[in-house]
Amino acid sequence: MNRKVMKRGFLGVAACAIALLATTACSTTEDPGTVNESTVTTSSVNTEGNATGVKELPTINNGDDAMSVLESGNAMFLNGQYNGDITQATRENLAANGQTPHTVVITCSDSRVPPELIFDAGLGELFVIRTAGNVVGDYEVGSVEYAVDHLHAPLILVMGHSGCGAVDSAIQGGHAGGHVDDILEEIQPSVAQAQAQSQETEASAIADLAENLNVQNTVNNLMESDIISQAVQNGTLKIASGKYDISTGQITYFDTQTNPASGTTSSASGASSAQ
Repeated sequence: MNRKVMKRGFLGVAACAIALLATTACSTTEDPGTVNESTVTTSSVNTEGNATGVKELPTINNGDDAMSVLESGNAMFLNGQYNGDITQATRENLAANGQTPHTVVITCSDSRVPPELIFDAGLGELFVIRTAGNVVGDYEVGSVEYAVDHLHAPLILVMGHSGCGAVDSAIQGGHAGGHVDDILEEIQPSVAQAQAQSQETEASAIADLAENLNVQNTVNNLMESDIISQAVQNGTLKIASGKYDISTGQITYFDTQTNPASGTTSSASGASSAQ
């Protein structure tokens, strides 16, 4: 057989193969108005909700209600579950109707401390502000004021965490350079207070107390805001504080007492209750 005959035979086989593929494709093509359910990616989270597909959330009338939701969410997290609503229906709802977060969470930027996961929260539930060492300055306080005054969030939670690198750096007295030193400078008074108050000589015990006092310092700084302190005084806002254990996932809440008149807090250095 010469090369021309072989070439014609090969082209004939190829044409048959192409025709067969085209026939198969046509036999499985759906009407343009239908959707092949096997190609739809479904969410692994709980999507139970109302007729629009938006998950029904508990009614939150005050800071105590919001705190209850946080505690329940953390219990879910401890069980290794996540039911936060991240569905397309919720995204569309929030885009159309705006946000109404029930809690402002101020916490560390540490990658081991993700508030939405820790509290089993979906889109639009938490207004989160994260800085190294959970410290606050003008920009952070202004963000909290926006959430309180414009979004009417009834709860602020200032949450430190165990093993905080920023606190440890402040204890070591090091200078990292740049604006990191501004963060360490804000934390160092809490470190000095912990060193003066602690009955322990171990570095871990001093760090633990310094982390607690640093949370208290952030609450104190928030209370210097007229908007925030007035909301606390009016009873429309509650400020809570606590500490997240990066090993266990549990949160210890402090007995945070706020005094709008003086802008101070007390008892935040000690734990009052543990989840």
